Amino acid sequence: MTTSIVQTKQNHTELTQVRWTKEQLKALKKIAFDQDKKPAVYIRDFILEHHPEMKASPK
Repeated sequence: MTTSIVQTKQNHTELTQVRWTKEQLKALKKIAFDQDKKPAVYIRDFILEHHPEMKASPK
């Protein structure tokens, strides 16, 4: 008997990729590390803080 796998992780519908220079990536990692965050989390929080209209998307 097999059971289906129930995913409990939130589904993300869109992914983006950004290219950074070595210096930019080094600076980004340092800033994120200083705030005890991963770079992707820091970027997401920064965008949501500066663009509140992105916090809740209308459906």
